[in-house]
Amino acid sequence: MWPETKEILAQRMKAVSSLAEQHNRTLDYGLRVHVIVRDTEQEAREYAEELVSKLDDGKGSSIRDRALDSTSLGVAHQAKNREIADGFGYIEPHLWTGVGRARSGCGAALVGSTDQILSELESYRKMGIRAFILSGYPHMDECVSFGSKIMGQLETCSLPHIYGRVPDPPPLTPLAAGERT
Repeated sequence: MWPETKEILAQRMKAVSSLAEQHNRTLDYGLRVHVIVRDTEQEAREYAEELVSKLDDGKGSSIRDRALDSTSLGVAHQAKNREIADGFGYIEPHLWTGVGRARSGCGAALVGSTDQILSELESYRKMGIRAFILSGYPHMDECVSFGSKIMGQLETCSLPHIYGRVPDPPPLTPLAAGERT
């Protein structure tokens, strides 16, 4: 899933889970979202604003429109997020839609201090989201920031191990052959 308000995500998850139950299936959910984490919320918000401070909205629209997914339902939901956002681009206290002004696809970021981002990720986990695809801009800088501030405090798991669905023998891929820590 791509970011929307927690209320909307919960409604979608409930609706899809009820359909899955009719077929004796249980679903796991994942969330794709950008992250901007700094020592303080103010620093994170300032960085978010700096990211788009020189963006021409016409150019951003052109970038979004030429993307292959520009007519997808998910992209439409991201556009709706921008429409309902407050004057600073937030649809929830730490969910900022500004990144979607310059790209198609996942168009929102969690923005906040270390504790705030950890709290947001935990609230998604409590909703039933078990997998996260996280990124930021510029990619390497935000990876280092997230790694130093957040990663060591997250409980991680391997869903194939949890469900007892690890192939035996494991496939000869870098992910399967690597040791999980």
